[in-house]
Amino acid sequence: MKNNTKVTLFALCSMMLSSCAQSNSKQGQISPEELATWQTFDKGKSTIQDDELIVEETEGSDGYFMISPQLFDKDFILRYKVKALSESTVLINLFSVTQNEDNETFTLPPDTSSPREVWNWRTEMKHYNLTFNNQSHGNMPFFYKNNSPYSRGFYQSLPENIMEVGEWNAVEIGKKENRLWFTLNDKVYFDVEDCNPLEGRRLIFRISGTTGENTIFAKAAYKDIVILYE
Repeated sequence: MKNNTKVTLFALCSMMLSSCAQSNSKQGQISPEELATWQTFDKGKSTIQDDELIVEETEGSDGYFMISPQLFDKDFILRYKVKALSESTVLINLFSVTQNEDNETFTLPPDTSSPREVWNWRTEMKHYNLTFNNQSHGNMPFFYKNNSPYSRGFYQSLPENIMEVGEWNAVEIGKKENRLWFTLNDKVYFDVEDCNPLEGRRLIFRISGTTGENTIFAKAAYKDIVILYE
């Protein structure tokens, strides 16, 4: 009888600990409707179709940004599904984005800015840059930490492209203490240790396309966006 009592007490304690661990973990769902309200920059448009947000560049665009209004925690896991809808689509995530110390406001360059001025604006921000579908730019997927226009904390790249146009892909971007990782369809492609990690701040989704004599605008669909944090 005593042994049964001990087993029962142990089981109850285990359940309570498990419940506490689960309650410490929070999950935030970002619906297509909510994502459509994020601050945007450069020329583009978005439409909601069923459970998807479809974003695309428009005439004169040099990439289209969607910037979170809220500041996210230092440690988080971002999961979502994305589909490139044109052969020129480049997919980019900037995260832990910091412009200034207070982070109360996010300043955009003027709409009349040149591509070089937009580039300078981007490189002046501290952030992690994950670009994972950029074959149309003649590049392969890469991941780096931007400390300043003249300093990168790390830079890693892959030997080949990892996506196809018109197919849904499951993305996971994680940041836990000194570790950062990126998986696509449950396969780990980047797993980096950063001894001086950036604080948790804003999140940016960006698409970019090919420009030239025969311009093909970037277009992509997003859905099932979830952020997990403690």
